[in-house]
Amino acid sequence: MPASDHPGPTDLRLVVPALAAWAGAWLGTGGDQRAVLVAATVALLVVGAALRRRRWAWLPGCVALLGALLVGVLHAVPVTSGTVHRLAEDRARVGVEMVLLNDPVTVAPYGPSDGTDTRGGQLWVRARVEQVSAEGRRTTTRAPVLVTVSATDAPGWQEAIAGARVAVRGTLAAADPGSDLAAILRATGPPQLVDGPRWDQRVVEATHQGLRDAVADRAPPARALVPALVVGDTSGVDQEMEEAFRASGLLHVMAVSGSNLTLLLAFLLTAAKLLGVRGRVLHAVTASGVIVFVALCSTEPSVLRATAMGVVGLTALMAGASDGRRKGLRSLAVAVIVLLMLDPWLARSAGFVLSTSATAGIVLWATRWSEAMGRWAPRWLAEAVTVPLAAQLATGPVAVVLSGDISAVGLLANMAVGPLVGPATVCGFAAAGLGTLWPLGAELVAFPAALAARGIVAVAEVSAAAPGATLWWPPGTAGVVLLVAATAAGVIAVPAVLARRWLSVALGLVLLALVLRGPAQPGWPPRDWDLAVCDVGQGNVIVLAAAPGQAVLVDTGGDPAAVLRCLRGLGIHRIPLLVLSHLHADHAGALGDVLQRLPVDAVLTAPGHRPDTDGVPQLTSAEGDVIRVGAVTWQTLAPRPGAPASKDTADENDGSLVGRATVDGATVLLPGDLQAEGQDRLLRSGADVAATFLVVPHHGSRDQSEAFLRATGARMALVSVGRDNTYGHPHRQTLQTLTGLGMAIVRTDERGDLVVSCTEQRCRTTGAH
Repeated sequence: MPASDHPGPTDLRLVVPALAAWAGAWLGTGGDQRAVLVAATVALLVVGAALRRRRWAWLPGCVALLGALLVGVLHAVPVTSGTVHRLAEDRARVGVEMVLLNDPVTVAPYGPSDGTDTRGGQLWVRARVEQVSAEGRRTTTRAPVLVTVSATDAPGWQEAIAGARVAVRGTLAAADPGSDLAAILRATGPPQLVDGPRWDQRVVEATHQGLRDAVADRAPPARALVPALVVGDTSGVDQEMEEAFRASGLLHVMAVSGSNLTLLLAFLLTAAKLLGVRGRVLHAVTASGVIVFVALCSTEPSVLRATAMGVVGLTALMAGASDGRRKGLRSLAVAVIVLLMLDPWLARSAGFVLSTSATAGIVLWATRWSEAMGRWAPRWLAEAVTVPLAAQLATGPVAVVLSGDISAVGLLANMAVGPLVGPATVCGFAAAGLGTLWPLGAELVAFPAALAARGIVAVAEVSAAAPGATLWWPPGTAGVVLLVAATAAGVIAVPAVLARRWLSVALGLVLLALVLRGPAQPGWPPRDWDLAVCDVGQGNVIVLAAAPGQAVLVDTGGDPAAVLRCLRGLGIHRIPLLVLSHLHADHAGALGDVLQRLPVDAVLTAPGHRPDTDGVPQLTSAEGDVIRVGAVTWQTLAPRPGAPASKDTADENDGSLVGRATVDGATVLLPGDLQAEGQDRLLRSGADVAATFLVVPHHGSRDQSEAFLRATGARMALVSVGRDNTYGHPHRQTLQTLTGLGMAIVRTDERGDLVVSCTEQRCRTTGAH
């Protein structure tokens, strides 16, 4: 019987120190001095007791906890105190000299554009402030900040690269509590170069540019994905592609991840063995591959994390089931401890949690499952199934906490792109290496990488559009406990299933049918519904029932898969009128997908808004217009005729197309993203804002006019908002105001898709969850 059938005990000795280091780093970076003092005191008491009783097994965990606490506190001090932090709290205007820590990243545009809209040119870049001038004083410091650059100033930053020391003026603002930033710097004007990057950083930038040049003549999807997949350069990735990769469970492909390094090292080791290389020289090949990978992708924390996890995963997969579990888990624990000591902020990173969980799943389960499936399937197929399956099961509970959904299509999508990621990664790295030495050779090598990238994008788009791409799961602690129990049951059952060919095939077909058909929900939607609010995360989609199978759609949200899923669930197959309140991505980002997938007769916008409607007739509307579509009557309340359109984010919110719609006697007010100033202006205009239902402006942000909310007289407030969003929506103060005005509050982040059904006696709201 093979040795792998007699697995030895899993080496758990370093797991406790790794968890202790994680806890110490988390507490140390939290800024809570009392918690740090209590943890340190407890650890020292345990150390004292261990030394007296000679319980040496207690020491590693305590030492790891104390070390991580110290490192975390040292990293947190310049973030939670110091000159930059104090100035940020005062929103001071400053001049700074800083070192750029990464290349400027282009922010996804707010919505569809016809090419004249420059809002998509906004940039952000992480930097380390080394000198700050304010209030007539210059102070030396070392404070990490996030620099945001407006679309107007963005062209002046295009040539800035990581490692450059620049001087710039701007306004400091406070960063989110618990982040690794001392402040947000809103820069004004272009940077002035003080000192260029080091020679090695210039080489890395030249290599990145060589790769971009090598794929410059390829199709747009390949031109964007190859640099993202190989070196983490996402400058060419638009929001539509990013959303497709997220919905299909492939977002890790477009970022620098451990799987990239695993593929590169596997290729190098295979090639070296074919050339007759053996013994310690193979270790040198591995080390060289790691060094080249880190050098090309930079030494950012995410790259170091990917490097460590890639090496751990490769070690486990190559060691076999028994040795892989023992050595792999030990290596993973060492990697966690080292990474947390280098960057304790990783303890608070969702990406680090997911990466560690996925690697643990691969280490503990993938090889054993692959050997079980290998009894009837070729090795490449067994690994293509078991590696993503192990990673997905291990990360499932974490993903539910973060997003509230389970990716049903992720396993199938990862299996489909598995044969494509290897060629794209290896050929992409080769093209990057040749780009500065032999551009023509780089283009030739990049050709198969580009073909593979186009296939990966196609898989992502098809998977994201599948009706059952994501499955809702109960939120809260009960949902997590339930999923943990289901995962444990799955881990026990998987080996027995994979060892049997027909059972594996049958379950695979069931999963495929579920993805293609989508889960059926009895009683959804309720009969004779009048309006619906789709759960599209942090976005806005309102559906007004115009006729059987037809609806007036107000906004499209920014998640194409979510809005199309909602419309399919409601039975909508035609949209006579699509209304866009404004062109921010959370309201209009999925416009192109809706226009491609459903027949739309016309698109209605405010004057001055010119989205790309792909040939669909575009209408503009202003105050006083009335439009009737089937059972829906739309009355435009704002903006006034001739009002100029603004490209400033705040002004554009207040320039939203505001309407009051009546559906079979039920009246709903749709104010877009109006803020307090715009709400008061609408009241002063004399507009009739009375309605039975209010779609709460700007997802329930704090910036609300109580007078406006009271004037609506609404009985129910509908809040379209994403769960655990980073904006703090809906704000507690807004919820208190709505409650005080006697409105019942219904939220998509709590109840999913919402529908309202009205009769002559009463209206009833039903949530999909």
